[in-house]
Amino acid sequence: MDADADTVVLQLDTGGARSGGLATMWRDLQRQPDNAGAAASYANQALQRYARDGDARYIGFAQGALEPWRDNPQPPLAIWLLRGRILQTQHQFAAAGTDLDRLLATHRDAVEGMLLSADAWRRAGDIGRARARCAGVALAGYPIPALHCAGDILMSLGEPEQAFATLSQVHEGPAHGPPPLQQWMLTVAAEAAAAAGKVHEALELYQRALAIPGATIALHASHADLLLAQGRPKEALVALTSAPAPDTDALLLRRAIAAKRLDHADRHALRDRLSGRFAEAERLGTAALHWREQAMFALRVADDPDTALAYAKQNWAVQKGPEDASLLLEAARAAGRPEAAEIIYGWREQQRQQDI
Repeated sequence: MDADADTVVLQLDTGGARSGGLATMWRDLQRQPDNAGAAASYANQALQRYARDGDARYIGFAQGALEPWRDNPQPPLAIWLLRGRILQTQHQFAAAGTDLDRLLATHRDAVEGMLLSADAWRRAGDIGRARARCAGVALAGYPIPALHCAGDILMSLGEPEQAFATLSQVHEGPAHGPPPLQQWMLTVAAEAAAAAGKVHEALELYQRALAIPGATIALHASHADLLLAQGRPKEALVALTSAPAPDTDALLLRRAIAAKRLDHADRHALRDRLSGRFAEAERLGTAALHWREQAMFALRVADDPDTALAYAKQNWAVQKGPEDASLLLEAARAAGRPEAAEIIYGWREQQRQQDI
């Protein structure tokens, strides 16, 4: 599984994933484990590899590098940011937001910390705090990333049209910022366009994002989701199969969905592989990290809407992104229990009222 539990992934390290440049960095770090700069560089590389390849061992590698600062209330800035990223990867969104807010109390101009905190609080369901962090990004002199930060919030509140109306103007001109920032902003804009029904614009934005080196699994999955939603499973399967890490859980799931819709010869094998991975996650105690994927699997591969609804509700209790809301709505309708999705509307209204 693409699990995010260090107790699991550290045990899985047999040296295979920690190879090449990462292995050299690790050996250097072993000679100076308290070197914050070396630890941060190694952990950052490990997290980048995880985002690109989906191998959960890299989360454990990153945590191992940061172990000397695990309980440090004020670690060096780079270490602190990485600690927040790891907490988010483990779906500990409120904990990540709290830790990052402590960082911002000390490092008031840490824009990366503001963006990470905004994302953590948005996923945790605290829109007020997320908005405040987005505003901080704007006040720090970064209006374009701030707009995308706010666009993510608008989508979580069920207002993709407003998000797209704002972000589409930004992307009519040249790209802004370093490649990873460009890719993130293009992905936010693409997801807003897709949710607003602007399919042509969304596909164009996705292609621009995918053309930037280092496309993440999340980006490939989001692109495939649009193709599948548009009834284009063949294109989705081709795109997924040619992705750098097609066997990661997120991409394997979407391959299984596409194969089922195409009545592809591999549909049963893909389904069985996913079932086995979910069973392994249950055994290892990491199933909570995969409730979204389990809900998608039950709904779109196993044709089990009741199970899908149960997982979608559990997932909504943990993370409240627009994709989580859409999944819960779809599962509730499929199970013949549309009232189960009313918690979404209640939460959104509560967040809007608090924002007034």
